[in-house]
Amino acid sequence: MVTFEKKRDVDQRKKLVEKVLSHQYQGEVYILTPGRIWKSLVLKYYKKVDKREISIEQLVLLLEEKGGIKYGKTYKLVRYPIEECFNYIDKLAKKK
Repeated sequence: MVTFEKKRDVDQRKKLVEKVLSHQYQGEVYILTPGRIWKSLVLKYYKKVDKREISIEQLVLLLEEKGGIKYGKTYKLVRYPIEECFNYIDKLAKKK
């Protein structure tokens, strides 16, 4: 049985995920794959980057190699919208 608190937490999490997926990030035009796809992969790997298990540079390569994400610019430029996405997630999570 789902308690009211758990349902509220699930609903709140869904709203936060939707905010991340629908938010426009500066430089995201450098990423040719649709936004919801690459943003969902960034969300998937958020904890690994946050725990410093992988770097942003490694994530950029991982998204391309395993996630099928296509870039229109160099890795150096496409890292910025990905960093913006992480910063936005941190902001929503009220984390510094």
